[in-house]
Amino acid sequence: MLCQAYLTHLPREFLRVVAGFSSSSGDYYLARAAHEPPYTLQKQLWPWIKEWEPRFEARARRCSWAQGGLDEDDLAADGFLKLLRHLRVVLLQDLAVLQPRYPGLPFFAHAPFSTPEWKDYALLVQADTIGVSEPPSLLLQRALPELSSALESSREAILQNSRRLAAQLEVKVQGLQGRLDALLQGQVPITLTGYFGTGAMGQNGEGARASPIPIAPVAPVAPVTTATQAPAARERGPPVYEALATLYTVKDAWREWHEGFAGRLAIRELEEQWGSRWRPGNTVRVQFCRRKVIWDALRARTARGKSVEEAIAELEQLRAGQSLNRLTDKLRQQREHRQASPEPVRESNARPVRRGAARRGRWARWGRRGGVVLHKTTC
Repeated sequence: MLCQAYLTHLPREFLRVVAGFSSSSGDYYLARAAHEPPYTLQKQLWPWIKEWEPRFEARARRCSWAQGGLDEDDLAADGFLKLLRHLRVVLLQDLAVLQPRYPGLPFFAHAPFSTPEWKDYALLVQADTIGVSEPPSLLLQRALPELSSALESSREAILQNSRRLAAQLEVKVQGLQGRLDALLQGQVPITLTGYFGTGAMGQNGEGARASPIPIAPVAPVAPVTTATQAPAARERGPPVYEALATLYTVKDAWREWHEGFAGRLAIRELEEQWGSRWRPGNTVRVQFCRRKVIWDALRARTARGKSVEEAIAELEQLRAGQSLNRLTDKLRQQREHRQASPEPVRESNARPVRRGAARRGRWARWGRRGGVVLHKTTC
């Protein structure tokens, strides 16, 4: 039966939870598993394993049964022997812990469990399992998801607070700008009073107050724009980024493209104003090309009538908790699959393209033997 059917897809997460561990792999600790049983105890369980191991080793050298090997390869039997070798170690480790609780188990009536080696090994395992605590490294590994969630919540709260403060500051700056414009345009009268050195001093030592002197309103000053200002602004050059910001969600990727992220300008504005001049390095160019796959996917979905939230939710479902680089690979695979799908067959009455005739288009053209369309893709 083992030669014909294999159970390769086991519900590993379910098995871990049923066994009393978390669903993640590798974040468990068993004190008894740190003690390897002596080989004198291991070979007493299923001793016939020792008889068959040399035959499989000889079979690897292409030896037949008469030569001490096997007449044919048997991968299932070899895997079964390896499983039994592992299970006898697990069995000895577990029974060392269970013996004080259940001394009447049938296992302890057999030979291996009455030898001095077993007693010494059982006492060693039992001594380490009493009052044992999990190592700090494992506790930290379990706490990392919780810390990541807490940091993400804190980051969102800080960003919202900073956006609120920025909006309030912008309102105040606009109000101050309006007042300055009104002052420069003469809409606010200014009156100065004081002693200007004409007339006698009064008894109290103060000079005679002059009449208020109104100051003529200042003529509105129109903003001066010259043809040299625009080139001067461009002479300053674009902001140069050596690397893109570190992102964790599709929503962050959309904000980086549309609004700006981590105090940086929006990628959309940088591309429209400076082209590729703001990303001259190789590192940022590679990051831009990979992240552009996500931006294009979001823009394509919004162009088809979906809202930004729906597009982000669709890509988050495709990401399935994995990294954005993995999402980029999935989107590229989908795009390559669509491009590799066969084109619809042309109708019989369509005019055939003569061999050697000129074809329209520079990057999209019909091949000689079918309707394969070649596209030029750039970052």
